[in-house]
Amino acid sequence: MVEIGMSQEGNKLKITLKGKITFENTGSIREKMKEILKDEGIKHLELNMEEVPFIDSSGLGLLVSIKNTLIRKDGTFTLINLSETVKKIMKQTGLDRYFGIN
Repeated sequence: MVEIGMSQEGNKLKITLKGKITFENTGSIREKMKEILKDEGIKHLELNMEEVPFIDSSGLGLLVSIKNTLIRKDGTFTLINLSETVKKIMKQTGLDRYFGIN
């Protein structure tokens, strides 16, 4: 199970995830994100992944989908505080370049 925390400041929303992002919970996270992104006022989303120790391919697909949705809204999507394991997964898949992760 993944815990989701949120805080909003104007048109910027910060979401904090806690737990592994895997096939078992990606569907529920996807539904929550769809609900959040329906709000036309949200243009900038920052996803704090400090407490995400692992992400699988379905979770990576979810992140790509979120970014694409925000691009269509002329918004931005930023990943912050990635664990070393998640950074390594991003690098191995080439998604570090797509998301601009250093």
